[in-house]
Amino acid sequence: MAWTRKDWLLLLGIVLVAAVLRFYQLGALPPGFQFDEAFNAIDAQQVLQGNRPLFLPANAGREVLYTYWQALLISLFGFNVYTLRLASAILGLLTIPVSYVLVRMLIRQDSRAVAAGTALAIAISLWHFHFSRYGIRVITMPIIFSLVFGLAYLAAHASAPRLRVAAYAASGFFLGLGVWTHPTGRLAPFILIAFTAWLLWRYPAWRTWRPDRPLGGLFLSGLVAFLVFLPLGIEFYRHPEFFYGHASEVSIFAERVSGDTPLRALLHNIWLVAGMFSFTGDPEWTHGPAGRSVFDWPMALVYYLGLGLAVARRARHPDNRERDALLLLVVWAAVMLFPSILSEAAPNYSRTLPSIPALFVPAGLGLAWLWRRREPAVWAGPLVATSVVLFSTGMAVYDYFVRFAHSQEVYYLFDGDKLDALAYLAPLTAENEVYLSQLWGDHHATVWLLRNNLGIKSFDAGGTLVLPPPGRGAVYAFPREQDDRAEDLAELWPNVTPQIVRDPYGAVLLYTVTLSAAQAAEWPADLAPTLTRTAAFVEAPTLLGLRAETPARHLTLYWRADTPLGRNLTVSVHLLDRDGARVAQIDELPGNGSYVTLHWKPGERVIERYYPTVLDPCAGGEPLNVQVAWYELRDDMPRRPRADAAGTTALAGEVTLPYDSYPRPDLQPAVHTETTLLPTLTLTGYTLRGDTFQPGDWISVDLVFHSLHAANAQPPAGLEIALLLLHGTNETTLWQGP
Repeated sequence: MAWTRKDWLLLLGIVLVAAVLRFYQLGALPPGFQFDEAFNAIDAQQVLQGNRPLFLPANAGREVLYTYWQALLISLFGFNVYTLRLASAILGLLTIPVSYVLVRMLIRQDSRAVAAGTALAIAISLWHFHFSRYGIRVITMPIIFSLVFGLAYLAAHASAPRLRVAAYAASGFFLGLGVWTHPTGRLAPFILIAFTAWLLWRYPAWRTWRPDRPLGGLFLSGLVAFLVFLPLGIEFYRHPEFFYGHASEVSIFAERVSGDTPLRALLHNIWLVAGMFSFTGDPEWTHGPAGRSVFDWPMALVYYLGLGLAVARRARHPDNRERDALLLLVVWAAVMLFPSILSEAAPNYSRTLPSIPALFVPAGLGLAWLWRRREPAVWAGPLVATSVVLFSTGMAVYDYFVRFAHSQEVYYLFDGDKLDALAYLAPLTAENEVYLSQLWGDHHATVWLLRNNLGIKSFDAGGTLVLPPPGRGAVYAFPREQDDRAEDLAELWPNVTPQIVRDPYGAVLLYTVTLSAAQAAEWPADLAPTLTRTAAFVEAPTLLGLRAETPARHLTLYWRADTPLGRNLTVSVHLLDRDGARVAQIDELPGNGSYVTLHWKPGERVIERYYPTVLDPCAGGEPLNVQVAWYELRDDMPRRPRADAAGTTALAGEVTLPYDSYPRPDLQPAVHTETTLLPTLTLTGYTLRGDTFQPGDWISVDLVFHSLHAANAQPPAGLEIALLLLHGTNETTLWQGP
């Protein structure tokens, strides 16, 4: 390969074209910020905060190399959508010169023209430049595979033994790196094994274990790759679900995907993947314009021409090295199409993207052949080749920057509605506390990632209501799916109705309920406490009161944050009978975990409804004391002390549970026995409640008796029951009474 100034000029022009297609409006297109991108961004933030994962199990599981690359760029250029997508754009742009050099090295005849045609076809490919603008990890693989297989080819054909050994070692390094990047990296060894087998068949003299020859070099590459992979391999050994989890879910052999006909699904997928170059396309809008084939028809004809030329070269070319190169490219392309063939929703442009450098060589061959044609006129071939490139570029630009950019499907799939919702709510935080429903605020990665920086909070309004600090209004926002919650909330105040916010396509974006500062300062009339009782805790919320119906299946407590709460606290609510025995309880994070105390602002009041678990089925009708406490959920679970009294608990008030009937099986003892205590009284069984017992734990025992006394008979005077703990010859009385 004789590199000249002409190579530099060609490559510079192609890279400039590629750069425009990859960087123009990068932060705004695709519109929105899709949740896969958001998950990557969240992980990159955690890396910058000191977390150093080996694998990312969230969002179906992801390898970490791309996340570390994103974290580096965020540290340099700040956290924003443009920077997060810049990680892909840089890698996508680098693919162009790497592919040029790769083809320049592999192809012997018309090397420069074929390399230029291949790099140019990739540069203007909508398939490739879309993923260069999409902040997910698969865009890394074309570069890594170009290095793995390019170095393997160099190792086989370099003239110097030391260079061959170094190339095999370097190929192994990038081979191991690929497994840290994307699941398709696990398939690369099969390509190297097939290429090595081909070389051993073609060159009998190379059948030696020397590290500078194919067999020994394969083991050298494998050893280096294994050492690079080892830390991740240990993680996969500890958590095997990381390795096969997502792949098994989308495989055509999963019953959910193909039922009981995986062979039919396999043949159907082969047909779809084979046709994706000109007939079919990826059905997912997240992977580009849905249904668009890889090539438009003029470029597809050039591509099929190139395939024919490749077959002819393979059959007649006198240079064995070019035959080896073509074989390597064919195996690379074929193997990297299988992730889509073997999974649902074929053809899948994301799973097949690692094949791009190899797949586009026929397009380069076809363009190079056209460029050299000088009949019927000297300008005929160059004119046709130029026309194909210009037409293909124009179609890609229109399909992406016009049709795709303004697609309603893309707006929703890339969460443009979520960004519009945040853009609407953000200015309202100047005079109000803005609370977004947990359905979007916490359960959607894009919103969760961005809302904190905008001052927008989130909680589950199903059983919780947060009122703002004095002097601040409140805006409660709900997505279109929760119109009923918006209406229920608005009914708590007179003259308050939900407002509708619409997206650019006229659909409901949000329902909002707005309270003035004066309205928010008062308890809602239908939700005011029936008992006002203040109890302050150290560095924990202050109790303000209790509301309970009579009889009560639930109770409502009222809290206020008086200072910033630097701990994530759990509330403990115990219902105690007149003897101090616990008959019902609930331990819960505020908002059932949706509004933890770390998020409470001083002055905010939180109304929370609780549904205690009844431990004593016979507790109905009896007045019970409501005892509350706050504690940290960690090893010793320390309770927060009272700030206004001794101890760690506070009496919130009194409730009465309703009488409940229980199905007979619910009252059956876990252990059956027939122990006669009196001629007319038999212990028929017992249930010991609790999984483990530690010093200080409560012991709950249900005893079931069978009595033959008459209904109005009185038990013998002085009759008592004792509960004893026996350990060897030692006897301890746990409880004794009538």
